[in-house]
Parts: sequence; structure tokens; C-alpha cells
Amino acid sequence: MIRLINKIYKRDKVTLDIINTLKVKFESVENKIDDLYKQIFLDSADWYLELKEKEMAISKRLDDIDKRRAYVRTRLLGTGTATKELLENAANSVNGVLVEIGFENMTVIIRFLRVENNKFLGVVKRSLETMIPYHLDMTLEYEHINWGEMKQVTWGAVKPYTWESVSQSVAGTILGGLDDDFD
Repeated sequence: MIRLINKIYKRDKVTLDIINTLKVKFESVENKIDDLYKQIFLDSADWYLELKEKEMAISKRLDDIDKRRAYVRTRLLGTGTATKELLENAANSVNGVLVEIGFENMTVIIRFLRVENNKFLGVVKRSLETMIPYHLDMTLEYEHINWGEMKQVTWGAVKPYTWESVSQSVAGTILGGLDDDFD
């Protein structure tokens, strides 16, 4: 800004003070504009999430901001008739989650094909519960397990079992307590 004024005023103390004051104000306004720009995108929003949660009547505030973002994203995408495509798109919008939806005998079957972080399982489950009509049942299938999820289990304890039975047992414990964040 100082480059834009005449060289006579560049030495004037009052002019320099005014320019420095304006510079500070412009930087403050620029920071506020940058913050508003961040709030437009759900992946970088923070204080705007609270407004969206109030708008969507989400009463429970989760501690983890990533879970909150994932839940708001699925709620935004999950409006309309509960078709297979809508449910899959909403569930798959959560980072690191790949879900396949199936229907069988008045039951919606949710198959978790990939879950990179188990903390999002509850978010996906609760979001889909709010989208699925009440007259339909919901079944969860978690068909994979990784070694990180079995850290507490020793090889000797697992040896008498088949991999399929161990996988089903651990998957049941993972999917068992999903509502802890919401209830």
C-alpha cells in the first residue's frame, strides 16, 4: 500500500500511521473472509457445523469433529425417497467407508465392504436408520477384519477356531456397541 502513495507522503508520520492502521484492518477482514470461505466446505467447517446441526435438529453433540462432519454430510445427502442408490451414496460419502446395500424380505441389509476407521461405523448406522422407513428392518454385516482389531487376542486363543468363526465373533463385538455416541 505504501508503494501506491506519492514519495512526499512516504516520509510523513501521520500518513504512515494511517497506512499501518489500514493494513491491520485489511488483514483482519482478509482473515474473516478466509474463515468464511473455509466454512463453505464441510471438510474444513468448524463453527458452521453447529449451525447446520441446529438446522437439522441434531440434538446430540459428538466430541469428535470428524464424526460430526460425517453425520452432517450423510444427513445432507440422505434426503428424498430411500432408494438403494440414495442409501449407498449417503453411506459411502463418509471417508474410508465402502458400503453395499441390499433388500431382502422387508429388511435392508447393509454390508460394510471396507472400513478404514471403525469410529465411523456408528455414524453410518445412525444416518441410515434415520433414512430408512420405519416399517423396514435393518441388518448390518461387517465382513472383514484386520490384525489391528485383534491386538488383544493371542494366537493360542485363536488356534482352535476357523478364521470365519473368529471373524464373525469379532465383527459382532465391533458392531455391537455402535450407538454409544448417540444414545
